[in-house]
Amino acid sequence: MNKISLAVNVVLLIAVAILFYLYSSLNGKISGTAGETDSTGTKTATPKLVTDPSKLVNSKIAYINIDTLDMKYDYINDKSKEIKNRQASLEAQYNSMVAKFQEDVAALQQAAQAGIRPEAELKKEEARLQQKQYEIANKEKQMQNLAEEVASTQGNMLKNVSVFIEKFNNGKYDFILAYTSNISSVLYAKPDLEITTEVVNGLNEEYRNTKATAAAAKK
Repeated sequence: MNKISLAVNVVLLIAVAILFYLYSSLNGKISGTAGETDSTGTKTATPKLVTDPSKLVNSKIAYINIDTLDMKYDYINDKSKEIKNRQASLEAQYNSMVAKFQEDVAALQQAAQAGIRPEAELKKEEARLQQKQYEIANKEKQMQNLAEEVASTQGNMLKNVSVFIEKFNNGKYDFILAYTSNISSVLYAKPDLEITTEVVNGLNEEYRNTKATAAAAKK
């Protein structure tokens, strides 16, 4: 697998991006300093740590299973399929172009060594291969652009999830934790505290409404 393909595969892990965002957010709240600036340049207040356990007695806590969110959030599924299809198409085109280019270069070298083709014809073929090399580089650039697009998609998704959870919570819970079977800061959670289904259903409803509105606008 070439380095461009590897880069695209890495950023295709949208689920990992959610975990990274949640853990980065958590770490920022635990170790950050007051008056930090977020990615939009907005000053954010650093929450104070609760050092007295008695203050948590009446706290309302819930958690979201990130594994389930990854599997059932339609936005992630749709975007993953779309990007994987585009990646496969670009890789197929790229591999075909490279294979043909290598064949043509070998043929040109053999012809030049054998002296069976006129100098002018060899020059013309060399110029054509240089153009093909440029086209291959352009295809690599398209694959790099796809990786950048995935990063942008991840950013939009994380923003949408964060905004939705804030609206969904609306003061109901004091803490909403992230749980995952791989690496989790939540070592134990009572099943009746889980709100994953409600969050996923709400996210999917919002996403489907957005898709319907976009489709209607195209008509």
